[in-house]
Amino acid sequence: MGGIVAIDGPVAAGKGTVAHILATKLQGFYLYTGAMYRTVALLCLRQGIALEDKAAVLTVLPQLQMQFEANRVLQADEDITEEMMQPSVASGSSIVAAMPEVRAALVKLQQEIGRAKSNAGQIVIIEGRDTATVVFPDAQVKIFLTARPEIRAQRRVDQLAAHGELLPLETVLADVKERDHRDQTRKTDPLVSDPEAAGYVVVDDSDISKEETVERIIRLIQEKGL
Repeated sequence: MGGIVAIDGPVAAGKGTVAHILATKLQGFYLYTGAMYRTVALLCLRQGIALEDKAAVLTVLPQLQMQFEANRVLQADEDITEEMMQPSVASGSSIVAAMPEVRAALVKLQQEIGRAKSNAGQIVIIEGRDTATVVFPDAQVKIFLTARPEIRAQRRVDQLAAHGELLPLETVLADVKERDHRDQTRKTDPLVSDPEAAGYVVVDDSDISKEETVERIIRLIQEKGL
């Protein structure tokens, strides 16, 4: 039986890792919404478009030709999985994500993909900032995955190091806090400040392993009969 599992939360809370593992264990489909915003930012950076220039940013939307294959992200058949992890792309994604027109276009695409997969009988694991409030407010399972800022910053440092980017923890922590503020205060579809009141089950993975996090979420999914 198909269904939607929406996982929201702040940057570097582990949403992508957990969503990918869940999709594998449940033989579901992982809809990586963050990749869509990162792809918009990447296309802008490649073309020399200022990320604050909304009119120019909107011109790249018709260029989107995204595919999700296993744990790879393709844009027009080009594998951009590694390039998306660059700090400039990651930071730029939250800038373009604050633009209502960008969000509207990508939310529509996310809904189309998610509903098609769910109607075909797959469990769709979708993660982002507003997947349970805007993209799929009727999701059967709504998870708010979070962790302390210092923990999230260290995870991002380790993630970047694995891709050859060496940055000091203090720099990354400042960026994490800035992105948290930007995500929580943007006018369009902000990250919820009171997730429990919004209907989420909050999972803080600061002090538990990703395996424990996954098992906890699987139990919640099973309780919903998916």
